[in-house]
Amino acid sequence: MGHRGNAYAFENLNFDGRFAALNVGGGHNSAWWSYFGDTFNDRVSSSLVIAREPQTVEIEVPLRQLISPQFVSIFDAETAGTQLSRDGDPRVYGTFFPSDAEGRFFATVDQDLDVEINNWPDYNANVRYDIEFYLSNSGRLHGQAARSHVWVESGIFSGSVHDRIAPRLHAAKSRFTSAIEAQLGLFSNRSFSAAYLLPGPVPDMNKFGFFARHDDDVVLVVVDA
Repeated sequence: MGHRGNAYAFENLNFDGRFAALNVGGGHNSAWWSYFGDTFNDRVSSSLVIAREPQTVEIEVPLRQLISPQFVSIFDAETAGTQLSRDGDPRVYGTFFPSDAEGRFFATVDQDLDVEINNWPDYNANVRYDIEFYLSNSGRLHGQAARSHVWVESGIFSGSVHDRIAPRLHAAKSRFTSAIEAQLGLFSNRSFSAAYLLPGPVPDMNKFGFFARHDDDVVLVVVDA
């Protein structure tokens, strides 16, 4: 049973979009919303309630600053000299209990892409990598790019564009996993009893609550054994 807790109320069904968060057990023994404000009230479609352990046994790791530089470096190396390039910076957020992976949650890296086509307007595309964090039997923390998803906009060349770029993007999962594992080497001498994700930025438990978006960040929390 957690000694602290966070509750999240999302505007969308799939735990995404804007959310309102409550923090319990830091500076507040209880917290509640009686009114979300005119722009958010009556818009809650999904929610998460997360029971937490005492602050002294938890480590919080904001994942955007850990993952984004690694992803950009690997992606740019993989696509150098090709007609495929990043369109903007990657987004990093939590994907909680998707319908095709019940009971699982991921830190998702979501990257828009630009695909150059000779003598034709560029195509928009997208790749997403779902990173799963888990503990070994010995309590060591691991992370892997468990799933990848490639999308190409509709058009007369969409099928051929997808067939050309998808194998390279799916194959990059192994390099991405290796980079994540290298980063998690910082915890190689520690054992943990649990690992989970919090949506958005690190919550300030000494505040009643806050508003944010699901893609502002995602936080990995590990609990000392």
